[in-house]
Amino acid sequence: MLRALLALLLFTTVSISYAKEKKETKPQQQTSSTQSKTEGSDSGKGLVVYKVDGDPGDVMIALKGNLEAAQIIVVTTTDPVAPLANNIKLFPDYKKLKIDYMQNFLVTSMATLYKIVTNDPNAIALSPFVITIYQYEGDDKTYIVRTRPSLLLDGTKYPQAKEAVEELEKRIDEAIKSLM
Repeated sequence: MLRALLALLLFTTVSISYAKEKKETKPQQQTSSTQSKTEGSDSGKGLVVYKVDGDPGDVMIALKGNLEAAQIIVVTTTDPVAPLANNIKLFPDYKKLKIDYMQNFLVTSMATLYKIVTNDPNAIALSPFVITIYQYEGDDKTYIVRTRPSLLLDGTKYPQAKEAVEELEKRIDEAIKSLM
């Protein structure tokens, strides 16, 4: 356990140093122009949906740079529908929404983790946060969706934990908005 914590601390220190360097040399943003931002989309209040112009691969690269510049750690990137695509005989209609591209970013922040663990260790279940990038077949817009985990802390007796989560949500929103 101690080794894992030390490895995480070392990774974070390297990530923070890298993010500071990235901030000085801001990445080229290949997407521009705001289409819309939908708070509490048709899918519910727990999601924030952005629609941006641009190729999803370019959006993904620019967003990753913006998140790192905002001192947000990209823990991993995953293809959430890969298990369905790999088992097409079991799930033959998995493409009925006609999604052409989909990637999840799992992100966190060391400062937020610290504030959560020192106030409400149960809230650690909210980390890492999820950001999804997807594009419909034949659409020239890319959609960025983030979860709103602070809603899960409504009514908590640990307001510092909720404030930390809301602060990270704000930083994620700023990283996304800077693409527009």
